[in-house]
Amino acid sequence: MAELVLVRAPRHTITALLVTELLLTFALATPLIATLGLKANEIDPAAKESLLGVVTAVGALAAFLLNPVFGHLSDRTRSRYGRRRPWIMAGLAGGVPAAVVMATATGTAQLLAGWLLAQASYNAALAALSAVIADRVPPEQQATVSGLFGAAGFAGVTPGLVLVGLLPGNVAALFLIPAAAGALGGLLAWRMLRDDTVVPEAAPVNLRSVLSSMVFDPRLSPSFTVVWVQRFLLQFANALIGTFGLFYLMTRLEMSTAAAAALVSATGLLSLLLNVAAAGVSGKLASRTRAYRAFIVVAGLLLTASMLVKMVADTVWPIYLATGLAGIGLGVFYAVDLALVIRVMPGSADSARYLGVFNIAKALPQSIAPAVAPLLLAVGGDPVAPAADKNYFLLFCGGAVAALLATALTPLIRK
Repeated sequence: MAELVLVRAPRHTITALLVTELLLTFALATPLIATLGLKANEIDPAAKESLLGVVTAVGALAAFLLNPVFGHLSDRTRSRYGRRRPWIMAGLAGGVPAAVVMATATGTAQLLAGWLLAQASYNAALAALSAVIADRVPPEQQATVSGLFGAAGFAGVTPGLVLVGLLPGNVAALFLIPAAAGALGGLLAWRMLRDDTVVPEAAPVNLRSVLSSMVFDPRLSPSFTVVWVQRFLLQFANALIGTFGLFYLMTRLEMSTAAAAALVSATGLLSLLLNVAAAGVSGKLASRTRAYRAFIVVAGLLLTASMLVKMVADTVWPIYLATGLAGIGLGVFYAVDLALVIRVMPGSADSARYLGVFNIAKALPQSIAPAVAPLLLAVGGDPVAPAADKNYFLLFCGGAVAALLATALTPLIRK
């Protein structure tokens, strides 16, 4: 009987995956953290919430449509440079002109055009990069690498938070520096993520195949559907309050723009430290125990508790507590959800396509939440801050309900 040999992914492949993900997240997340909000305030201070809501919602809709399409195209790509590298490199390079457009924006249309270009570029890279784990990492390592990949994604937000704290008034630099770092990530991926896997000849790409890449049949994999819905609900809860985090501090705690930006930076750094630690530890534990569902329950309960604290917070210290709970919860969840979905997705031949469909569950809430949030904010008054004209109590209540519902779905995930 032949001896079973465990094949492990090369270290340089894992290193390139993690560093590229870190730089991609730096480039994509920095505008969402604060730069788009600061630019919206610069363009139209009186209607900054509406302007930001429109730009982020339309951008998220673009990500929702394009991520699985780019994944499908990556699956079908057969070139001398491989399936994934051309899309990773082109996507990260495309973020630079997008940043220039946003940095020089003087109106809503130009800011929206730049953000749409950024979403298209970075989602092309993201769809291909995620698929490298399914392509190149054996099942025995996937939970560990998924945890490290999640940690790298969280860590990628840190440079943006530092920049926001150091350069709160230099909006142009806050757009251009992360985009340049992303382009460097593309060069790294081009050099180190050489696609040496042998893949079968792909079916031709046509309009029907592109359109079908954006949907999936829930009957083919009920577990895939459940994991998709869980990510959607947790991301919806996070997006419901995350996009308006700066304005929450300015309204509920009556902070100035500079003070609110500084607190966003400080709490963001705390969150990311806990994200990275929780994701790294949870990925390794999940790889050993294979108890993925238990990790999802813990994550959902922590996120629910975080939002309950923010519902009633009227000083700075409860916000730090809520940030800590959410930081650990998100780290735990994103440590296992990618490894879990690779196991339950319908087919491995179209891994980038299905991971792109899975990423819809992360992108779509970013489109829906900015539209729902103003409706919740406008309902009645805030019982915690009666003088405020926005009901952040109800906003966080909505986030708590979404997180709790996601947790309740966990028993439906089957092996």
